[in-house]
Amino acid sequence: MRSLRYGLASLAFLACPAWSGAQTQHMRNPETGVHSWEFKGQGVRLKLTQITPGMARGFYLARGFTEAAANAYARGCIFQTEFQNESLPAAIRFALADWRVVTPRGERPLTLEPDWQRQWAKLGVSAAARSAFRWAQYPAEHSYERGDWNMGMTSYGLPPGSRFDLRFTWTGEDGVHRALVRDLRCADDVKQ
Repeated sequence: MRSLRYGLASLAFLACPAWSGAQTQHMRNPETGVHSWEFKGQGVRLKLTQITPGMARGFYLARGFTEAAANAYARGCIFQTEFQNESLPAAIRFALADWRVVTPRGERPLTLEPDWQRQWAKLGVSAAARSAFRWAQYPAEHSYERGDWNMGMTSYGLPPGSRFDLRFTWTGEDGVHRALVRDLRCADDVKQ
């Protein structure tokens, strides 16, 4: 039975479409210098916009974080993330735990909100500040009907200026879909 289970899982993986990244557009805001990447394809849209360490630091300092806690998060490669079911007639589902950061050193998961909450508990971040943090993060799991979308922060656990690819997945009524956004870059930590 065990080999049958593994065999079926392998077949399911092979039946999934190849990692697709051909529909990705890269943009740079000329006023701020902030970069964005937008994937459109297979009925979904994913947009990732750099959040500079200074922006993230200021955002969390204003919400009661200590300087050490705000800096720990701000230097973790933060993006504003928008994910949308643009045109699929049935609901889609995703889990950030399934998305992967790909670097020359290998593949790893994103740093998710529960991971940060454990760190905030160790650093003594107040309950009010931790609540504000939770609401600003992109949902770890969700489902979207046609036209639905959401926005929030995601953390990739890389140093400022790092480059990486993002493999992301979602599930529709016809199975698992996979796509790739290539050559993302974490914002630099420029001290003003």
